[in-house]
Amino acid sequence: MKKPVLQIVSGVVIQPGKLLFSIPAKAMMNVMTLKPHYPSETVEALTGIQLVCMHLFLWRPRGDGEDSEDPLFGPYISTLPREFDAHPLTWIVQSKHQNTTCQDDHPLRWLPPSVLSALDRLHRRFTDDWYKVHSVMNQPPLSARVRERTNDVNNVKAMMDFLWAWLNVNTRCIYYRLKSSKSDSDNFTLCPVLDFANHSSHMSNMHPGPTNADIWNSAPVLSMGEGLRFFACDDARIRKDDEIMLTYGRHANKTLFVEYGFVDGSQEIGTRVCGEVDVQDILDECIFLDQRRSCAVKDLLAAEGYWGDYVLFSTQDSAQVSWPLIAALRLHHLMGTANEIGNDIQLWRDVIAGRRERISDDNERLCRESLLHVCEVVIGRAQRVLEMITRQSLEQQYVRSLWVEELFVSRATKESIYAGDAF
Repeated sequence: MKKPVLQIVSGVVIQPGKLLFSIPAKAMMNVMTLKPHYPSETVEALTGIQLVCMHLFLWRPRGDGEDSEDPLFGPYISTLPREFDAHPLTWIVQSKHQNTTCQDDHPLRWLPPSVLSALDRLHRRFTDDWYKVHSVMNQPPLSARVRERTNDVNNVKAMMDFLWAWLNVNTRCIYYRLKSSKSDSDNFTLCPVLDFANHSSHMSNMHPGPTNADIWNSAPVLSMGEGLRFFACDDARIRKDDEIMLTYGRHANKTLFVEYGFVDGSQEIGTRVCGEVDVQDILDECIFLDQRRSCAVKDLLAAEGYWGDYVLFSTQDSAQVSWPLIAALRLHHLMGTANEIGNDIQLWRDVIAGRRERISDDNERLCRESLLHVCEVVIGRAQRVLEMITRQSLEQQYVRSLWVEELFVSRATKESIYAGDAF
């Protein structure tokens, strides 16, 4: 049976800037609305994400045709997706924890290395949360309540049920100021009704309004906040029967795929895309070849905060490389064939501190040559994989879009290097 497409559609004409709908604070699921319903020891032991995931896990509908029995948020939980079979994290969990063998045509075998690395990081986040929640649920005072809801939390099925809860939170939570610090990880919520809005990177016509906590940069007066309001965008007149859409932000397809399980197909239009390519694996394989020398370089990069985040990225207007990538290549070529850090390392430190524009003309030339080599490696492997992708399944179309993005970004970066653009 084909799944119904959930969406928000306007029944009337809505003028720009007008209020679309509001959600009261008590209707949203977050650490503050759940906190009064759990023992203090449990709340203190878990992060907000872990607490919300645990609540969803405990009150997941028992069957496809059944509603959640949760007395607090049952109707809302019953509207959530019942499965995430097409999400790449599900594939990873199945392969690692259910001993599922990936056939040659399985999408996991075709993903770009940068996407696989991002998925591995997402999987570590998931397993860290699962093992923490699992530990809390197996101990008093919560263990007795858990036994009322599920027979066993020590099997793979329990992990898969938690994966359902975790993906619902990871793909649907939005920022919501609840704490005094605006960067607190508990500043999030699940929000009914908004869940039905689909993403568009180009046609978003809705945005959330600021709360008083946002305006005054402080914790909300009421502990659970004041609720959320959503408005029509100031430059969008919504017609009757128009779909009301939001944007998750200007993200690369890699991020959309790993975090949310889909890609933006419109990225393939034209010769420029807004995207990024993580090239850490290429630096490890092709640049840092000398084990003894690379250890000295890596140690210094890590000590100075420049190990990792080696990215090529592009927009519709330009292509650039990340500052850590430039810093790493400058250090690599400064050391030459040396096995130890020399006195001239101060030249590199002066450059990354902004006291000097470059180490030398030769060092800059070698860096650009290395960047060209990195681009060629990405272009070559993207072209090879794209030639081999013949199936037209949705998953393979996603894989193709990911490789197309890597191809376009690396080509754009290569053009910028030849054009002499400053990095």
